[in-house]
Amino acid sequence: MCKIIFASELKPLKILETIMRKPIFLKDVSLSFSNKNCFEDFSSVIYPGSRIAIIGRNGSGKSSLLNVLRGKLSPSSGGITIPDDVCIGYVEQTIHDFKDLSGGQRLNKRVSEVLAQFPDLLLLDEPTNHLDKDNRKSLIQMLKRYQGTLIVVSHDTELLRNCIDTLWHVANNRIREFTGSYDDY
Repeated sequence: MCKIIFASELKPLKILETIMRKPIFLKDVSLSFSNKNCFEDFSSVIYPGSRIAIIGRNGSGKSSLLNVLRGKLSPSSGGITIPDDVCIGYVEQTIHDFKDLSGGQRLNKRVSEVLAQFPDLLLLDEPTNHLDKDNRKSLIQMLKRYQGTLIVVSHDTELLRNCIDTLWHVANNRIREFTGSYDDY
């Protein structure tokens, strides 16, 4: 459980000082299942404030990589070092709660709940899938203002163009890292 810090409690502290300060390390991470090899020997450093998109074909292991990062799935080999004080917020691709709400309303409610915990690391799995044009723009604006580390699985080019500075492309049993804009990629 993350500690909730209210703005009134910050006193002279800057909001940026409450954000994750230590990087996350991935060292030779591989992920395989009995019928599939997703990726092998991926190493990277996730610095505080990074804006990463995981892209690739459906079924390539993108959502599984999010689950590895949040500790719900163990890698087949290699390791991940996440500082103990990092609060991770996660919003799944398909939200089953709030049955009386539309898909977009469900996502907005879940994102609001997660952000209320002030996560240092925000993991989003296909967040724009059920959103109309206005809600997509609202989410993108919120993500642009989010000051923590963002890792998102998405095919949404508008989100990728506006909120991301690093791409992890999962293909052919590898993850290739590209730093720069989506259009440059």
